Amino acid sequence: MRHKLQAPIDEIAFLMEAGMVYRDAHEFKEAETVFRGVRELLPSSEVPDVALGTLRFEAGDLPGAIKHYRQAIEKNPQSAYAHSHLGEAHVFLRQSKEAREHLQRALALDPRGETGKFARGMMELLAMVERG
Repeated sequence: MRHKLQAPIDEIAFLMEAGMVYRDAHEFKEAETVFRGVRELLPSSEVPDVALGTLRFEAGDLPGAIKHYRQAIEKNPQSAYAHSHLGEAHVFLRQSKEAREHLQRALALDPRGETGKFARGMMELLAMVERG
Protein backbone atom coordinates (compact mmCIF):
# COMPACT_ATOMS: atom_id res chain seq x y z
CA MET A 1 0.00 0.00 0.00
CA ARG A 2 1.26 3.44 -0.92
CA HIS A 3 1.27 6.19 1.69
CA LYS A 4 0.03 9.63 0.79
CA LEU A 5 2.91 12.09 0.90
CA GLN A 6 2.38 15.48 2.48
CA ALA A 7 4.48 18.61 2.84
CA PRO A 8 3.77 22.23 3.72
CA ILE A 9 3.04 24.36 0.67
CA ASP A 10 6.02 26.65 1.32
CA GLU A 11 8.33 23.61 1.18
CA ILE A 12 6.72 22.48 -2.07
CA ALA A 13 7.22 25.98 -3.50
CA PHE A 14 10.87 25.76 -2.46
CA LEU A 15 11.19 22.42 -4.25
CA MET A 16 9.67 23.90 -7.42
CA GLU A 17 12.16 26.77 -7.26
CA ALA A 18 15.01 24.30 -6.79
CA GLY A 19 13.81 22.35 -9.82
CA MET A 20 13.72 25.54 -11.88
CA VAL A 21 17.27 26.39 -10.82
CA TYR A 22 18.38 22.93 -11.96
CA ARG A 23 16.46 23.35 -15.23
CA ASP A 24 17.95 26.75 -15.93
CA ALA A 25 21.42 25.32 -15.24
CA HIS A 26 20.65 22.56 -17.79
CA GLU A 27 20.81 19.93 -15.04
CA PHE A 28 17.79 18.23 -16.54
CA LYS A 29 18.05 14.90 -14.71
CA GLU A 30 18.12 16.61 -11.32
CA ALA A 31 15.28 18.95 -12.29
CA GLU A 32 13.19 16.03 -13.48
CA THR A 33 13.73 14.22 -10.18
CA VAL A 34 12.57 17.30 -8.26
CA PHE A 35 9.51 17.94 -10.47
CA ARG A 36 8.46 14.28 -10.32
CA GLY A 37 8.72 14.46 -6.54
CA VAL A 38 6.52 17.54 -6.48
CA ARG A 39 4.03 15.77 -8.71
CA GLU A 40 3.83 13.01 -6.08
CA LEU A 41 3.19 15.63 -3.41
CA LEU A 42 0.57 17.48 -5.51
CA PRO A 43 -0.98 14.82 -7.76
CA SER A 44 -3.97 16.98 -8.73
CA SER A 45 -1.90 20.05 -9.65
CA GLU A 46 -0.98 20.79 -13.24
CA VAL A 47 2.09 22.84 -12.29
CA PRO A 48 4.59 19.95 -11.96
CA ASP A 49 3.44 18.56 -15.31
CA VAL A 50 4.00 21.93 -16.98
CA ALA A 51 7.43 22.06 -15.34
CA LEU A 52 8.25 18.59 -16.69
CA GLY A 53 7.10 19.79 -20.10
CA THR A 54 9.46 22.76 -19.91
CA LEU A 55 12.32 20.33 -19.32
CA ARG A 56 11.43 18.41 -22.47
CA PHE A 57 11.04 21.71 -24.35
CA GLU A 58 14.48 22.93 -23.20
CA ALA A 59 15.99 19.61 -24.24
CA GLY A 60 14.48 19.99 -27.72
CA ASP A 61 11.94 17.19 -27.26
CA LEU A 62 8.83 19.08 -28.34
CA PRO A 63 6.58 15.99 -28.63
CA GLY A 64 7.62 15.05 -25.08
CA ALA A 65 6.84 18.58 -23.91
CA ILE A 66 3.42 18.44 -25.55
CA LYS A 67 2.67 15.16 -23.75
CA HIS A 68 3.33 16.76 -20.36
CA TYR A 69 1.39 19.92 -21.22
CA ARG A 70 -1.60 17.83 -22.28
CA GLN A 71 -1.42 15.92 -18.99
CA ALA A 72 -1.46 19.27 -17.20
CA ILE A 73 -4.55 20.38 -19.12
CA GLU A 74 -6.28 17.09 -18.28
CA LYS A 75 -5.76 17.94 -14.60
CA ASN A 76 -6.85 21.55 -15.01
CA PRO A 77 -8.54 22.54 -18.27
CA GLN A 78 -8.74 26.14 -16.99
CA SER A 79 -4.96 26.50 -16.64
CA ALA A 80 -3.80 29.44 -18.73
CA TYR A 81 -0.27 28.43 -17.74
CA ALA A 82 -0.60 24.98 -19.33
CA HIS A 83 -2.41 26.26 -22.43
CA SER A 84 0.22 28.93 -23.05
CA HIS A 85 3.08 26.44 -22.87
CA LEU A 86 1.25 23.97 -25.09
CA GLY A 87 0.63 26.75 -27.59
CA GLU A 88 4.31 27.69 -27.50
CA ALA A 89 5.38 24.12 -28.30
CA HIS A 90 3.00 24.06 -31.26
CA VAL A 91 4.43 27.39 -32.49
CA PHE A 92 7.91 25.88 -32.55
CA LEU A 93 6.58 22.83 -34.39
CA ARG A 94 4.90 25.20 -36.87
CA GLN A 95 1.50 23.73 -36.05
CA SER A 96 -0.42 26.97 -36.42
CA LYS A 97 -3.96 25.74 -35.80
CA GLU A 98 -3.08 24.01 -32.52
CA ALA A 99 -0.83 26.88 -31.42
CA ARG A 100 -3.53 29.47 -32.03
CA GLU A 101 -6.18 27.39 -30.26
CA HIS A 102 -4.18 27.07 -27.04
CA LEU A 103 -2.72 30.56 -27.07
CA GLN A 104 -6.17 32.08 -27.53
CA ARG A 105 -7.45 29.90 -24.71
CA ALA A 106 -4.62 31.13 -22.46
CA LEU A 107 -5.45 34.74 -23.38
CA ALA A 108 -9.11 34.20 -22.59
CA LEU A 109 -8.25 32.70 -19.21
CA ASP A 110 -5.66 35.33 -18.25
CA PRO A 111 -6.10 38.43 -20.43
CA ARG A 112 -4.17 40.84 -18.17
CA GLY A 113 -1.73 38.63 -16.27
CA GLU A 114 1.78 37.41 -16.96
CA THR A 115 0.57 34.24 -18.64
CA GLY A 116 -1.65 36.27 -20.95
CA LYS A 117 1.28 38.53 -21.75
CA PHE A 118 3.38 35.47 -22.61
CA ALA A 119 0.58 34.07 -24.79
CA ARG A 120 0.24 37.41 -26.59
CA GLY A 121 3.97 37.36 -27.35
CA MET A 122 3.68 33.82 -28.67
CA MET A 123 0.76 34.91 -30.89
CA GLU A 124 3.03 37.60 -32.35
CA LEU A 125 5.73 35.01 -32.96
CA LEU A 126 3.16 32.72 -34.58
CA ALA A 127 2.15 35.53 -36.94
CA MET A 128 5.80 36.02 -37.94
CA VAL A 129 6.25 32.27 -38.48
CA GLU A 130 3.15 32.15 -40.66
CA ARG A 131 4.36 35.11 -42.76
CA GLY A 132 7.64 33.28 -43.28
